[in-house]
Amino acid sequence: MVPRPSNKYPIGSKPLGLVNLGNTCFMNSALQCLIHVAPLTNFFLDGFARVHTSDDHHDSYNPFDTCGEMTGAYADLIWNMQRSDRIDSDYIHSFKPIRMKETIGYFVPSFATSDQQDAQEFITFLLDVIHDELKEKNKPDQNTIIQQLFFGTLISKVTCLKCNHVKSTTNRIVFLPISLNHQQRLFVVNFLTKDGIQDRTSVNVAANGRVENLVQQFLELNDLSHLFNQIIVIETKSEEQLQFETPLRRLFEDEVTLIEQDHYISRFQSNRFDEELDNLRLEECLQGFVSLEKLEDIWVCQQNTCQQATLASKQLQFKSLPHVVIIQLKRFSYTNSFRRKLDTFVDYPIDGLDLSELLLSSSSSKKENAIYDLIAVSNHIGSIHGGHYTAYARQDPSMDEWYEFDDSYVSTIYSKQKIVSKYAYLLFYIKRTK
Repeated sequence: MVPRPSNKYPIGSKPLGLVNLGNTCFMNSALQCLIHVAPLTNFFLDGFARVHTSDDHHDSYNPFDTCGEMTGAYADLIWNMQRSDRIDSDYIHSFKPIRMKETIGYFVPSFATSDQQDAQEFITFLLDVIHDELKEKNKPDQNTIIQQLFFGTLISKVTCLKCNHVKSTTNRIVFLPISLNHQQRLFVVNFLTKDGIQDRTSVNVAANGRVENLVQQFLELNDLSHLFNQIIVIETKSEEQLQFETPLRRLFEDEVTLIEQDHYISRFQSNRFDEELDNLRLEECLQGFVSLEKLEDIWVCQQNTCQQATLASKQLQFKSLPHVVIIQLKRFSYTNSFRRKLDTFVDYPIDGLDLSELLLSSSSSKKENAIYDLIAVSNHIGSIHGGHYTAYARQDPSMDEWYEFDDSYVSTIYSKQKIVSKYAYLLFYIKRTK
């Protein structure tokens, strides 16, 4: 009888690597990240334990084969990678994911070739198929393990700038796709002249700029640049006065008020932007993801009293965040038939990423506490024409025992600084439990 499996590494041994079956480093990196999502791995290990602790089934029996081909193949991988009775001389230090490669290649022929593929596309398809197969087996009102761990709810609100009608749509989301181009941020600017005349407009400005850049942009758009030294700025809701050198990333509100003064204020127009323009902070990128943006294309308002082609703004907000948040740093850019990879360095926290601000606020209840810890990173090293995938992962977010997975080769990471690099492509965060 096979002993109950454990999701912990055996004492004194390293986790297993995965053999490269011919340009399958993308698959190996993705699988190592998913294997280190403990609740998902435990779900499959518990299924094996239930049948293998009885005498009704032989040791090679896979209870998930009855769910579907993909679920069975992934469960087989988990069992062989994590089973506690494995002998290192039998497995050496790696496992050949032959069944996984053949199964997903059957569903998607491009995954069966020796061409390099995208790790994010692999994970998307894998989770979707496992979810569909498990759903067929589950009761109609029962969520699958994929739903429980990876599904979030995103609300998109488009506002007509003519009649202020709001159209909301709700979608399921598994990945948070984050642009690495330096973002534009849309601000609503209220302008109050010294004569008491009020105006209200929206202004796009570089997200890595400062308050002075926002003021300059507004004044230039309205042919009022001569008033630069007669303006003070306050956050509209908090009514807190802002200094001109304040970075825009420190502003949590997207609405400011400019007030014209009677007197002259001595200051210089420096056109400064935040230091390290080629670097980004993950928190800044996430803020850009949910920030108000002005739609470039004309939008047709569906409100009965409007129904005109007009300008509109759009904002994304999360109704719910998944237990496991997968952030995709969009390193592969396609513009005007030109393809390139962005090596922008993104500084992301290993512990304590606070995503509470991404959630839709509710006046009737407290905002959900949404603190996440990093458990895995899928890296892409090289160019868009050719590269190599690796992974960093840890078994438990409460531990600092990190490993690097480079196909068959597994090594201990001794410096946490290595985990945050310009090669990071997919970030796996798990929600911290109380």
